[in-house]
Amino acid sequence: MHGRTARRAVAIGGSMSGLFAAAFLRKIGWQVDVFERSPVELVGRGAGITTHPELLEALELSGAGTRDLGITVERRIAIDRKGHVIADKPFPQMLTSWDRLQRLLRDAVPAENYHLGCNFERAEQDGSEVVVHFTGGRRERADLLIGGDGIRSGVRAQVAPEVQPIYAGYYIWRGAPNEADLAPETLESIFPCFTFYLPERQQVIGYPIAGFDNDLRPGRRRYNFIWYRVGDAATLREMCVDENGHQHEYSVPPPLVREDLIARLHADARRELPPAFLDTLMKIERPFFTPIYDFSAPRLVFGRIILLGDAASSARPHMGFGVSKAGDDARALAEALADHDDIDRALAQYQARRVAVGDRIMMHGRKLGTHLGVDLRTDEDRAMWKMLQDYRAMMDWIAVPNFLVA
Repeated sequence: MHGRTARRAVAIGGSMSGLFAAAFLRKIGWQVDVFERSPVELVGRGAGITTHPELLEALELSGAGTRDLGITVERRIAIDRKGHVIADKPFPQMLTSWDRLQRLLRDAVPAENYHLGCNFERAEQDGSEVVVHFTGGRRERADLLIGGDGIRSGVRAQVAPEVQPIYAGYYIWRGAPNEADLAPETLESIFPCFTFYLPERQQVIGYPIAGFDNDLRPGRRRYNFIWYRVGDAATLREMCVDENGHQHEYSVPPPLVREDLIARLHADARRELPPAFLDTLMKIERPFFTPIYDFSAPRLVFGRIILLGDAASSARPHMGFGVSKAGDDARALAEALADHDDIDRALAQYQARRVAVGDRIMMHGRKLGTHLGVDLRTDEDRAMWKMLQDYRAMMDWIAVPNFLVA
């Protein structure tokens, strides 16, 4: 892609969406500055990520590349309560980590164009220019404002406050213990594989990822642990009271998760988990939980302000497609801007291409979520739930590549 004019964009959000947008738009000749509200670098903020062809292609085309991306596992297995393997399926797949993707994308954006400690307040526009206001009085002018600031987007809150994420009725406990801390039996049984344990109305999934600083050496890696559990809105509200007694609206920062919740989690795990997954959980220094929400904005373009990535639509994580979607959104935006000298025509093309895709991804996530038996409203929901009670079907559907084509 080759740019025609030197134009400027401001991207709000210093994670995957903002970085992908900056990398792709720089490839077509735009000047892009990324503004992140955190005053410190975003490291250690996530755990494991499954890769898809769309993600690999976006990384290459954006200039970030795929060097030392992660770990390839060769098999998927399902285990029972005692830890016995009840299904074994050849399924090569690359598994990476949030930290590694963040590093690759940060390296694709010059340091002078990445700004920490900048909290978005509001934006004003006159049809051809956007003035972006930050806490403390800083202002930036640009031809385009990109809202890439996640599911709780402050940009979306200004332009589309009626679009609110919907709680799915379940949440994830998660963490990534060090390989070196796990028991020999755990390392031998589940560590090399993408592993499923699927009791009624629950999902436990685990797989290996790189260690800190993207260390891929045996003994230095980590194991990504995910435990889906059902909980109604009242349960979630009680969980969202932090260690200091503060009530959070949506979730709790990991360091502030209450000790009594973790103690309750450990007690449940001793009763319910197979030995290897119990060992994995107990070796997590501080597990944290993530409530599951989804939504799809019916509109992505608001004059010269656009939404991208999780700010535009967010799907349940059963596909492991959130970062892939962010890359595809950014690629589609750059292609549209390269196709048209007129920015507004380009943004109309971007919206026409990506709204329907975001909706499809969200609906697919809801289908996979029927496995947990929550809010089964239609005959189609109930049929999907019935099919996914077979653990072999779950192995065929969860986080598989090319699901959009299929």
